[in-house]
Amino acid sequence: MKLKLGILDQSPVTMGSTSAAALANSINLALWAEEAGFNSVMYSEHHGVEAYGSSSPELLAATVLSRTQRIKVGTAGIMMRNYSAYKIAEWTKFLTTLYPGRFILGLGKAPGGLKDAVMALNNHKPVVLSNLETKLEEIIRYLKEEKGEYEGLIAQPVNLQKLPEITWLGSGMTSAKEAARHGVGYSFAAFMNSEYGSENTDAYIADFEESLLHSTASLQVTVAVSVAENIEKARRNAYGMAYQFLQSRQLVSPEVVLPPEIVEQRILGSKDEEEFFTVLDRIIIETPQTIYPRLQQISEKYNTRDLLILCNMYSEEDRMNTFKNIILHNQLSH
Repeated sequence: MKLKLGILDQSPVTMGSTSAAALANSINLALWAEEAGFNSVMYSEHHGVEAYGSSSPELLAATVLSRTQRIKVGTAGIMMRNYSAYKIAEWTKFLTTLYPGRFILGLGKAPGGLKDAVMALNNHKPVVLSNLETKLEEIIRYLKEEKGEYEGLIAQPVNLQKLPEITWLGSGMTSAKEAARHGVGYSFAAFMNSEYGSENTDAYIADFEESLLHSTASLQVTVAVSVAENIEKARRNAYGMAYQFLQSRQLVSPEVVLPPEIVEQRILGSKDEEEFFTVLDRIIIETPQTIYPRLQQISEKYNTRDLLILCNMYSEEDRMNTFKNIILHNQLSH
């Protein structure tokens, strides 16, 4: 069975390179992904960190939409606590009007950065941890042009030909049930929490309520992947990505993607060694011959064909090789 594949692009910055180079890589990756047959490319949001070149997924999505014809492009996701529902709805309607049927609004509840970055985003005021589900409801009202808190207020442009897809990002049961309750898509971050993942995704599918945004449940699963000609190389190629994941887990600002030999120097024999290899083991590490069967297993586990692939590597050539092998063997399976 052919899988529905997308790319989660964090615009990774590598040691010795620049954020400008990372953004150029992101645009080149999207142009290639459209030609190669990927269904979508989604951009993440991070603030105040060296690791990732893009702080504005909506701007990167707009740039890529303007340079492509078919591929769906979106945010994965906009960190809602940093912005008003009204402003999110405005630029979502703007992109949906210009590129009907191609923009996906992915929304997340995480802060998108450490304390100082979040304070700066919120005008140096303490973040009001209001109910983000309520903000989702407000965004949906503006998109559907229903009456809301401000009587007569519209979000331009009005009269959309087609409502955008909305995807609620999460890794836990609460997010799964929220997505189901509001009739939006659910993107499950399996690379963050795979232990009880199928329980969350099963709940989303079982509890899904039909809406104007989605008539049926739309489940996507995001996995981190490394593919190389042999398992040892694939495993070493994933070291930089795993080290970033480890830093995020420890609430430390992630560094640029480091080469595997530097990660080894820092990890081996350190207090973080066991945790690092636990994180590494969550990454899908395969060869060209085994990657499709492994992705097929994940598809069957979560009962969805829709997989989003994350891959951050020190070598852009190795990163591209991972994506090339995934799409090639998915096409050969059909």
